[in-house]
Amino acid sequence: MAERVAAGEMAATTATTYARGAARFLSWLGDQPTQAVGPAAIRAWKADLLADGRKPGTVNTFLAGVRAFFSWATAERRLAYNPAAAVKGSGNRKGTGHKREALADLEVLRVLAQPTATTPQGKRDRALLYLLAYTGLRTCEVQRATVGDLHANGRLCLSVQGKGHLDADDKVYLVNGDLTDAVYAWLAVHPRGSVPAAPLFCGLGNRNTGLALDLRTIRRIVKAYYVAAGVRDVRKTTHSLRHSMVSNLIRHGAAPTAI
Repeated sequence: MAERVAAGEMAATTATTYARGAARFLSWLGDQPTQAVGPAAIRAWKADLLADGRKPGTVNTFLAGVRAFFSWATAERRLAYNPAAAVKGSGNRKGTGHKREALADLEVLRVLAQPTATTPQGKRDRALLYLLAYTGLRTCEVQRATVGDLHANGRLCLSVQGKGHLDADDKVYLVNGDLTDAVYAWLAVHPRGSVPAAPLFCGLGNRNTGLALDLRTIRRIVKAYYVAAGVRDVRKTTHSLRHSMVSNLIRHGAAPTAI
């Protein structure tokens, strides 16, 4: 996959994720040669992961790496066919797991009202929540954003490195007044706000000041504000803010395929 990254066909983070999934499968496979692997073996590996308590989403991420590995092997004529092509992803069985749900409009407003606007942390978290709620960006897209990705030319916009992209080649216009106010208020106290390459959302502690927040930390921050707002439904995750934005657009007449 390194050559695909070098050729600009795959993001380095995606390649790393795929490599981990493939490595897990090959470790499980042990001494069995890959030439002898069929769909049944991959399904047995999936079953073992689920039996060990792995969530379907995690299993599917690992499976994506296995698919990429066998796709490469067949393309390079190392194998005659791709045994992973016939293996489907794992879905939550009926009655198990949790489906992500959008937040109700009142819940969104309650969550957005939680961060204080008088401290650097509150300003950072307020900008983070507003950006997620009013743009429909994925958590990973917000996590990758840098200060230099923000541009103001008549309207404030953010260049976005989309899922699987190598560059910030998409643009999102920040047209909501409360959102732009929140972003500018955070930039005013950002510890590295004058450095274009600095992460847009960074740590403020003694050990991580100026360093990018990782995805787990962002999810923890958002979840804490859910709890503070009284939103305790386990089906409502960080991604629910994106679902809320999409749901609002659909209610107002936007085609789902255009979102």
